[in-house]
Amino acid sequence: MALENCPLCKGTGWKLVPRPGGAAGKVAIACDCGMQDRAERVIERARIPKRYEHCDFESYSTDVGATPQQTDSLKKAKLLAQGFVREYPGAREKGLLLMGPSGAGKTHLAVAALKDLIRRGHAGLFCDYRELLKEIQGSYNPASESTEMGILEPIRTVEILVLDDLGASKPSDWVRDIVGIVLNARYNERRTTIITTNYYDDPATEGEATRLPSGKLVMPTREDSLDQRIGSRIRSRLFEMCRTVEVIAPDFRRESTQAGRART
Repeated sequence: MALENCPLCKGTGWKLVPRPGGAAGKVAIACDCGMQDRAERVIERARIPKRYEHCDFESYSTDVGATPQQTDSLKKAKLLAQGFVREYPGAREKGLLLMGPSGAGKTHLAVAALKDLIRRGHAGLFCDYRELLKEIQGSYNPASESTEMGILEPIRTVEILVLDDLGASKPSDWVRDIVGIVLNARYNERRTTIITTNYYDDPATEGEATRLPSGKLVMPTREDSLDQRIGSRIRSRLFEMCRTVEVIAPDFRRESTQAGRART
């Protein structure tokens, strides 16, 4: 829908521009204001939570690392995500796997990439891993109007999917089956998937990071690696589907809370 107060189209949705090649007269083309409005409506349908509506590459801070290594990690992660968007769909990998501790800004980068791609005309969807599992479990209730496949179909088939917090729920055969249904379908159809997770592969860093009151990060044992959370077969496919990006950073949420307390 065109903007009523647009100075170019006066709310008609069409604007006059000179004919190409220097020919006399003008021709009507679709006004950019309507395209922007359509893009915003598509973003709304992407189910991006309100908490992340502000997320874009411009607002992603790379100078908050407590150490030079953390600062470099943030800068590299941002550049890789921006490069992925810029080259889409030409990159060899059909997605990104953003690994890092809680509060490191992984979801911010994932949403920023999704929003940029949607504005370029691509279809996308945001999906919280734990909420997806809860919704599917709810569909098993006889009184529910939803079905498992009805819930999974758009997640399996959308052009670009952000799957947030992969591995956050306690693993079970059922959980691994659901993850397999989603990621196998996307793998087979070569669809783009951007994933965030708090779990690692490297034995030195794998597992969900726990932050002690002192601020120190403690990594769990090998038994809680991403491989254990989603299954080795699916993890193997993610190597082919996605470029792995490790984000090493302090907890932005914790830092923001402490800063707020200091100001008050």
